[in-house]
Amino acid sequence: MALDAKDVRNAINLADESELSDDVVEIAISRAETYISELAKRSASTEDIVALAMLNYAAYLAYQSYADRIVEELPGSHDAQGLWQPIGNPVAKQVLEKLRGLKQTSDELIDLILNTPLSSDPGETPEPTDAAEYPDELKLSNLSSTW
Repeated sequence: MALDAKDVRNAINLADESELSDDVVEIAISRAETYISELAKRSASTEDIVALAMLNYAAYLAYQSYADRIVEELPGSHDAQGLWQPIGNPVAKQVLEKLRGLKQTSDELIDLILNTPLSSDPGETPEPTDAAEYPDELKLSNLSSTW
């Protein structure tokens, strides 16, 4: 599944490009595809899980860029003397909470990929042997009898 900016914007509920440009979203998509693809090479995760991880990681990265802009904008106004009077920023708090949630979801999917090892044929596991070249004290038959 190839991600596009619309997919990522829908995932973070920011459909308006003026709030988060295509350029920013495309960079997040590129980073997510590269990172998750590399992780998936070492995993037996399904394509659906890998695609979902890419989407969630791209959404987190894109929203991180959005959050940087929102959190850095200090709301307030100038008073009669021209002094800046900052006000509390409930929007910034909501943005940071959403960012934490996106990170948690992304991390959970990345952990799922990392903890789904490559599958192997059960017949490939060699049986333990007592090879003639092993010293007697390291042979399984001698070790197991002493335990």
